[in-house]
Amino acid sequence: MKKLYSVMGIGMMLALLLGACAPQVVEVEVPGEVVTVPEVVTVVVPGEAPPVSEEVEPVTILASWGGDEEAGFREVLDAFTAKTGIPFRYEGSRAVTVLLASRVAGGSPPDVAMLPRPGVMVALAREGSILPLDGVRGDEILPPDILTDNYSQAWIDLGTVDNLFYGLTVKANSKSTFWYKPPSFEALGVSPPNTFDELTAIADDYLANGQTPYSMGGLDGWTLTDWFENIYVRIAGPEMYLKLFVTHEVEWTDPTVVEAMERFREIVDPDTKLAGGSEGALSTGFIDAFSLVLRDDPVAEMYYEGGFMSSFGEQNHPDLVCGEDYAFFEFPEIDPAWGKPVVGGGDLAVVFVDRPEVREFIRFLASEEANTIWASAEAGSVISPNSNVSLDVYSPCKALEAAQLTQAASFVFDGSDLAPAALGGDAMFVGLQDFVDNPAGIAGVLEFLEEVADRVY
Repeated sequence: MKKLYSVMGIGMMLALLLGACAPQVVEVEVPGEVVTVPEVVTVVVPGEAPPVSEEVEPVTILASWGGDEEAGFREVLDAFTAKTGIPFRYEGSRAVTVLLASRVAGGSPPDVAMLPRPGVMVALAREGSILPLDGVRGDEILPPDILTDNYSQAWIDLGTVDNLFYGLTVKANSKSTFWYKPPSFEALGVSPPNTFDELTAIADDYLANGQTPYSMGGLDGWTLTDWFENIYVRIAGPEMYLKLFVTHEVEWTDPTVVEAMERFREIVDPDTKLAGGSEGALSTGFIDAFSLVLRDDPVAEMYYEGGFMSSFGEQNHPDLVCGEDYAFFEFPEIDPAWGKPVVGGGDLAVVFVDRPEVREFIRFLASEEANTIWASAEAGSVISPNSNVSLDVYSPCKALEAAQLTQAASFVFDGSDLAPAALGGDAMFVGLQDFVDNPAGIAGVLEFLEEVADRVY
């Protein structure tokens, strides 16, 4: 199948994009049948609020967040209620897309849902379940000046379906961060690379100096998919990227994919570029791989993985200062036509019901005020794509990541998360691990991935 959205029902589409988890389940009635959905906890967040009239209805919000993530969001919700007097009801479920599918089918969606995948937003928009936030000129749910004053075009594009804006990105993360040690670069006499060729030249300089350039956490197969995604979008561009991962209009044997794998080969072949060689790369997890670079007796000098690695650096190497002893540069450019797209993840707010209370909430959620509260939350703080949030609210490395995200010219979601799980999970993990073990076997790996893709799209 080539056109994913045109041939799949919303229930199947949402289940496909869910990702691996195993929540508690309960049975609920949907007209005409009984279905099983994940158990959900409903929480009405307490707090003082200005008196409101009986006509004011609470805003109902469905998201996937619990624990610290929910705690950070609660700070935003409390501020909203304190400012407007509008109450709310929050529901959290790790299987939010499956629960949402049943709610939509049963005719009782929440007012607002936070979606972990843009593909879910696209499907809901095209079936008419969610409302465009810019639908009626002069009477928009989210006035365009609020949007453009707070978000760059990359984030507006991400939330747009068929020329209408549906999804407000409320938090994001980058997987286009390449970690290095400024003192090590200084000793080698090099600067952070702007292009992929400059990166491989630095690797060659390290080898010539008797040092190992890269550490790799290939035991966790998703780290290898992250490598491929960053390389591919810089070779083929965002549109081809989505056609490869979302709709399978681009096959895995396409010349652009072959080219991306050949560039990836420049990283892993010869395996003297990798800490422990290919065997070491494939037997090391993503956290330990970072420590191989940061520890007192490092066995490698650079490590690629997402901005979230700064938290592990702080936890496991508290004597080091992020931004001084270690930092990141943006994953380098390959084709100047595409520059440096940011690959990452995030959550998008979508609206099912248009009423005054919901409008107040979505406008508050887009504001500098709300995003600053969330970015500086005591627990569960996030990186906001809102360009008006001061970088001063973040730690040094989080500030670097926030700057990268707010200034991104284009942003694409993690491709393996966009693809069906059988491909983006198991098949890509196995295929790319085989590639690291045998870099000459590109053709066989891509034929394998295409065979899987043919079965699951």
